[in-house]
Amino acid sequence: MPNKSDVFFSNMLESMETSIIWVAQDETIQYVNLAASELFQQSPKRLYQQKWTVLFPDLVADIQQATKKKITIHDYTILVAGQDGVRVNCTISPYDMLGKLGWLFEIYSTERHHRIVEEDERWHQYEAGNLLVKTLAHEVKNPLAGILGATQLLQKRHQPGARDLVFLEVISKEVLRLSNLVDRMLGPKSSHEKKYYNIHELIRYVLQIVGGEKPANIFIKQDYDPSIPDVLIDFEAMVQAILNLVKNAIQAMEKYGGLLTIKTRIEHKFTLGTQTHPLVAVISIIDEGEGIPVAVFDSMFYPMVSSKVEGTGLGLPVSQNVLRKHDGLIVAESQPGKTVFNVYLPLKQRESKA
Repeated sequence: MPNKSDVFFSNMLESMETSIIWVAQDETIQYVNLAASELFQQSPKRLYQQKWTVLFPDLVADIQQATKKKITIHDYTILVAGQDGVRVNCTISPYDMLGKLGWLFEIYSTERHHRIVEEDERWHQYEAGNLLVKTLAHEVKNPLAGILGATQLLQKRHQPGARDLVFLEVISKEVLRLSNLVDRMLGPKSSHEKKYYNIHELIRYVLQIVGGEKPANIFIKQDYDPSIPDVLIDFEAMVQAILNLVKNAIQAMEKYGGLLTIKTRIEHKFTLGTQTHPLVAVISIIDEGEGIPVAVFDSMFYPMVSSKVEGTGLGLPVSQNVLRKHDGLIVAESQPGKTVFNVYLPLKQRESKA
């Protein structure tokens, strides 16, 4: 029968958020706490008696190195079946467990830290690029207005059917086209009043828009969490943001076809930038295209950056700008055959009526 001290320490290990694994001298796993079980998505019973190298291939060449002193390995990636790799720091220490010598593995997930740093860096890059483009756009828009005004005055001075009117019409159309392009560079105009909407109604509306232009070799899978509460959004602006992402996904698969998956989920206590939100709605747009080229991946949210031959490089910056106005964020990950854009939207609590 275990004494009270053993029970106390066992309960303490089970309640820890840090993943703990104890490995005996024969290098087999003899103890796994609940956090480690969740990290590896396997029950303690299944992990028991396995060699530690099954979970940590290539972590260290020889665990005997940690017999006299602890070893810490930074930025090691744990591979879990059916999931993306999880980045961790791992400390291996010599440890006596109930009189038996072995090693204690302490595993700390660094995913959240890495994500916050990457998001913060990308947002600052985006802000700098966006400010530059907006400044240039304003500078361009003023002379365009002058050119259009002068062209319209010249058109009024010509008689109907005059030969020069054709050229003035070309100038007028091109100025309007450039003016519209500048408006797109500046992003959505003043936001409408935000209201509560069902997030799946938003997605349904977007899919209805692209329905007529979707190639026959692209299929759509909808994987929704129906428990997501209504979100406080500017519906028109958010339609544009999601529409840009969906269109990009479809264009990425036009050549070979594939499956476009739109998934919704809830994240609890999720950090965006420097603020932690109790609940965040996540819209994931997943395509099976060729992936985003490495050369443009880190700068794809910059205005005027595009991997497409005829792309303007405005869609992603506009979408990101819309999300930032909703205190949200778009985060991407890409590899050949799988590109994911995760749209994070904090869920605002409805104000109670007095």
